[in-house]
Amino acid sequence: MVSTSDMSKMYRGIHHQLSNLIPEKWESIYLYASVIKQINNIETWEMYFYYVPAGLLKKNPINVYEIPNRFNVDEEEYLALVDTLCHSIKKLHKEYQKTYQRSCTNLVIAIKDTQFLIEYNDDNLAKSKYNSNDRHLIFKHKYLNIPLQSFQIKERRIIQSFLENEENKIEYDRYFEIIEKEQTRNYIEYETDTVQGEDVYASQLATRDRKESFFSILFRKIFGKVRTKKRVRYEQNALEGVNTIEPIKLEPSVQIISDK
Repeated sequence: MVSTSDMSKMYRGIHHQLSNLIPEKWESIYLYASVIKQINNIETWEMYFYYVPAGLLKKNPINVYEIPNRFNVDEEEYLALVDTLCHSIKKLHKEYQKTYQRSCTNLVIAIKDTQFLIEYNDDNLAKSKYNSNDRHLIFKHKYLNIPLQSFQIKERRIIQSFLENEENKIEYDRYFEIIEKEQTRNYIEYETDTVQGEDVYASQLATRDRKESFFSILFRKIFGKVRTKKRVRYEQNALEGVNTIEPIKLEPSVQIISDK
């Protein structure tokens, strides 16, 4: 479906914000956000998103909320940028409902190269038998391509139940944009201490025992740890150029979901 010019501007603004939250080259980004209306129209929001680092070797998705620890980022500054993104997502959600006169409980954004895809749907989450944790598992398998065998038996049953009984009932409203990657510096100050050839967060995504794969251990033994340090200047007014994405007050605040 075709998006309006105002919606397209908002998509570009969100693309800009997401890019600036990742202090390394990335291949793709996947974001999930949902809202449940409680009594007295109080909204409960949740959001999580991942990115796949760029590289010759296949990389595992990284939970963006792990970036402060992974890159020694100032957590307060980083979460301020995440909070601004949360405001933008909520504003986009309201604009979608207003523009197209359709209800929406959750949305997914998928970015790969220049392709920006967003899908909206109304799952009536308030009455869903799947809770927040269940939806997170489903998202990992469906969008991050985490294989079923990587989940625990109970988690597999939840995912399979959704795919077999619910997935075909959902009507997705999808919009597609072409957005060029920005060649800009990040707006956070960071210092990396990374290991080449090994994704130390891979097993955290797929399982909870944090056991390294045989390949990861072997690769590290062969190549050793190659550490790099990078510094990027933090700019307080980083988002001034994104006129269509203005911070608005969230009541209550968005719940940040991580794998911890």
